[in-house]
Amino acid sequence: MTGIKKFLENIYKRILELKRNDEYKKCLNCDCYFGLLYYMKEELQKNEDLISKEMLSNILSAFNKRKEVKIYQCLGCDPCPPAEWTTELIRKSKTRR
Repeated sequence: MTGIKKFLENIYKRILELKRNDEYKKCLNCDCYFGLLYYMKEELQKNEDLISKEMLSNILSAFNKRKEVKIYQCLGCDPCPPAEWTTELIRKSKTRR
């Protein structure tokens, strides 16, 4: 398993956990969450040969829901899991180039 594949799968698992955690339900309408989905979508589309089609489909579906819900600006949560994961993803992406 390549490093980026494992990394993307790890973030995807964290997203699924976030959705199940009542404390973080508010994240699902936050700009930080949709920012994470955007970067996940971009990375997954660049690496389609490395990831499962199901993961990409789920991320695209969640990202496209932004058109159906009221999205809030960053709520200022500390910690903000989606913002932290986005930062990790951007750093990992830059080190691969």
